Amino acid sequence: MQLTQERLAHLQLAGTLLIVFLLAGSLTGYFLYSQEQDFARAQQKQEQEVLKDVEADLRAHGEQAAGLLESLRHQTESTLERRLRQQVDQAYTLAESLWQQQHDRLPPDQLRALIRETLRPLRFFNGRGYIFIDTLDGRCVLLPTAPEREGRSLLDNRDDRGTYIMQNLLRVVKQPSGAGFTRYRWFAPGSTEMADKIAYARRFERFGWLIGAGEYIASVDQDMQRQGLTVLGGSVRDRNDQLLILDAAGRVLLFPGQPQWQGRDYRQLPAAIAHSLARILEHGPRTASTSIMLPGTGSAEPQSQPAYALHLPGWGWTLISTASLSERMQAERLSRQQSLRRELADKISATGLITLLALFSAMLFSWWLNRWIKGLIAHYHRDQERSLEELGERSRDLQLSRFMVDHASDVVLLLDEDGAPRYLNAAAAALLGDDPAQRGQRLAALLPPSDQPLPLTYETVLDDVPFEVSLTSMQYQEHAYRSLRARDMSRRQQAEQQRRLAAKIFDTSSQAIVISDASNHIVMVNRAFTDITGYSEQEAIGRQPSLLSSGRQPPAFYQKMWQQLAQRGHWAGEIWNRRKDGTIYPEWLSISLLRDEAGQVSHHVALFSDISERKEQEAHIRHMAEHDFLTDLPNRALIHDRLAQAIRAAARQKNRLAVLFLDLDHFKNINDTLGHAHGDELLKQVAQRLQHTVRGSDTVGRNGGDEFVLILPELASPAEAAQLAQRLLDDLRRPFQIDGQALAISTSIGISLYPDNGSQLQELLVSADLAMYHAKAQGRGRYQFFTPELNAQVAERLTLENHLRQALERQQLHLVYQPQFAIDRRRLVGCEALLRWQHPEQGLISPARFIPLAEETGLIVEIGRWVLDEACRQAAAWLAAGTPLRVAVNVSARQLGQPDWLAEVEAALARHRLPSCWLELEVTESTLMEDAEQAVRHLQAFKERGIHLAVDDFGTGYSSLTYLKRFSPDLIKIDRAFVMNLPHNRDDAAIVSAIVQLAEALGMQTLAEGVESEEQLDFLAQAGCDVVQGYLTGRPQNAAELTALLATSRGLEPFQ
Repeated sequence: MQLTQERLAHLQLAGTLLIVFLLAGSLTGYFLYSQEQDFARAQQKQEQEVLKDVEADLRAHGEQAAGLLESLRHQTESTLERRLRQQVDQAYTLAESLWQQQHDRLPPDQLRALIRETLRPLRFFNGRGYIFIDTLDGRCVLLPTAPEREGRSLLDNRDDRGTYIMQNLLRVVKQPSGAGFTRYRWFAPGSTEMADKIAYARRFERFGWLIGAGEYIASVDQDMQRQGLTVLGGSVRDRNDQLLILDAAGRVLLFPGQPQWQGRDYRQLPAAIAHSLARILEHGPRTASTSIMLPGTGSAEPQSQPAYALHLPGWGWTLISTASLSERMQAERLSRQQSLRRELADKISATGLITLLALFSAMLFSWWLNRWIKGLIAHYHRDQERSLEELGERSRDLQLSRFMVDHASDVVLLLDEDGAPRYLNAAAAALLGDDPAQRGQRLAALLPPSDQPLPLTYETVLDDVPFEVSLTSMQYQEHAYRSLRARDMSRRQQAEQQRRLAAKIFDTSSQAIVISDASNHIVMVNRAFTDITGYSEQEAIGRQPSLLSSGRQPPAFYQKMWQQLAQRGHWAGEIWNRRKDGTIYPEWLSISLLRDEAGQVSHHVALFSDISERKEQEAHIRHMAEHDFLTDLPNRALIHDRLAQAIRAAARQKNRLAVLFLDLDHFKNINDTLGHAHGDELLKQVAQRLQHTVRGSDTVGRNGGDEFVLILPELASPAEAAQLAQRLLDDLRRPFQIDGQALAISTSIGISLYPDNGSQLQELLVSADLAMYHAKAQGRGRYQFFTPELNAQVAERLTLENHLRQALERQQLHLVYQPQFAIDRRRLVGCEALLRWQHPEQGLISPARFIPLAEETGLIVEIGRWVLDEACRQAAAWLAAGTPLRVAVNVSARQLGQPDWLAEVEAALARHRLPSCWLELEVTESTLMEDAEQAVRHLQAFKERGIHLAVDDFGTGYSSLTYLKRFSPDLIKIDRAFVMNLPHNRDDAAIVSAIVQLAEALGMQTLAEGVESEEQLDFLAQAGCDVVQGYLTGRPQNAAELTALLATSRGLEPFQ
């Protein structure tokens, strides 16, 4: 068969159609198979996603419910405390309102009863809660649940852990706030065992009561549990979701889906359900996603459902969140299957349509291709001869183009006589573009504006890019051509601009810039270099940077700098340099190396700036951090630093050093009387005197307040420290002039020595501090060296002070009473309350040991308040028993100086309903004279209220008759020092007689202390003394013994 051009076209068309049919059929079959597989995988993935979504919902639902329950459990105690405070505050407000309305109308007893009975029926906490009232001495006033205990003392009530309930209540209401919470245990209603309970009490000052309320923690905990179950029971989202809660015993607490199960043990449920619950409970406190058997929707048969279980440790509950999966899974599967099937049908339809379009396009393309090939062959024959004619010309153009491509480096064009481009290299083609019209315009922009003699070199701009153009003429095979070469000048101009910019930056930089060559000779500096160093550019160029060296850094510094510079190629740091005028200044210097193409160092570039101002600011800040702002002396931190340095130096040099603690005596009085401004000025002047007195190598610092610390290094002997301490005492005794006033002060100094008293900083400071306090104890205005004995004394004193602070709280203090008899010994007219301390380990501690310590530390105020209250209580008890007896109480200077002392005395009398005539206050002469004016005001106020006053230890103090007349006491007590040697010592006898006669003349009675013999008693009787007190007439005894004595005594009225 002959293969003609027409048959070839037919075969080509048939082959094309066959290939298209085969490809379309293969692709369609593969596509349908893939769609079916994708459908199956998508369906399986969808079911897994639904299951994951359900599990995530269950976890979120369960943890949300658990979070709610835990939140309610943690709120139990805070909720209880808030409710208790609200109830007590309401009761307090009600009591206060009744008092405000009725205190002017009703007697106190009726008003108390009114308030008590008003509060008695109040109930809260579902009837469990009530209001109770107790007195501040522990007696029950109101107890609605046990009225038979009202009026009794509850001080001894303890719970099963030994907690004193009433004492804890009294302690919280005695706080400054007057109210507070306390915890204890008490018998729960209907139970023989105690349970934890919280009470809130508030002090009611009107009657000396505390008003309070309490509740069992477990009761509120149960309320919170019920509240949580109620909230969760109403939070079920739909009929497919369930929430199941079991307690620690396995009892079903909540299951909204099966309410008949609630309250039953899970073991009583259907076997399959009980078995699945038991499996979940076996996991213990771990949380986990699991499954559970529960009745399905619309069916009583148990079905496996996904669940999430977690344990609530606080209440011991197990919480299970579950959901019915079947309906949700079926709905999701049906919806997904329908969606996938619609998608599959759409894809099959699209595939068929595309296949038909492809077949039609293939047939059309084959027909067109057949016609095009026929025309192409015919055109090929026509153009074949024309191509042969043009071959010679194209060969010549090819040679010229090749010559230009091989030798041109810039934009190169070859133009013919008509100005048409005959050749363009790649750069020219890129510059002129492909569009013929655009190419002509761009070419015209490169050519000169008019005919000019060639060759010609000129500059022009195209697309904002500067070009340098060279235009020359040439002849080739009798044809004239012009060769155009254009060079892009933008990079060269940009480099020139960058060079000028770098030069401007170099010249105007605020940092000095120095560039040196490889041999480190300066080749360039900027203007900032001249401004900072003072050297001009001409003076610096050619010299090395070492011309700026200050000499402060050692050679090793520069060796390390050059070593790091060689290793890393740069170095930066702080350095000291010298200006041209010789001034040394700090600078921050940064040096970098520049290397050439061979990797060799070509230049060094250094940038530096003067940091003098920054250094000054840093020094100022450091000074402020290390010095006292008032006196500008080193503060505690700097003192410790310098002392540590001095200790190290002394250890190296085997020297001594001393630490002096200096404290201004009674400095607080200056602040209180003259004001803090005068106190600050005094501290400044003291600091100046200290600095002028010590050596230049010594350190003077302020430790805080009115305490100063001195460090004396390089001592030859302790005598040097003693001499300096004495000079300091003498200098500081000279009066200070402050705001026109002359102030004189004294100073106490403590001294510790290194290494005698320690080798550590803290040891020396503590030792000097202890020595200073000992100097104060010795009378102030002196210095004292630290000794081991002093340390033992101070340690013993601190121990005794700590024990004394605990004695009152632990009820180790008690009172004894020494009777006072009329001189004929037939009438008991009074007694003196004496304080005793029974320590559980040391036994009975003498008042001579702890009373002065209480005075010094200020504890006497609190102790004295207790003594006054206890004495008034006992005197009121004797009065109520029909055997009244006046009780004398000693008053200290600190108590008398308290602004509210009078109010405290009145409160104690009112609290115990004791008439003022049965209380006597004893004040020593020295106490009266500490602040005579204030003492006069207080004593006059006491006398106006009917309280008896006595001057104790008369004759041992000032014995000023003027002040005795102003104080006008009811009784003068003759000190035992004058009584003990009667009647044999004539001086003592004369003094006693004079005191008796003086008292009689001023209308006052006398009492002799320390009477121990019949001779002393007879002399006092003859001298006219009114009352005696001593071991002869009666030793100090407890209240019970004195009560027995009162029962047998006659004439119990107070001696007038």
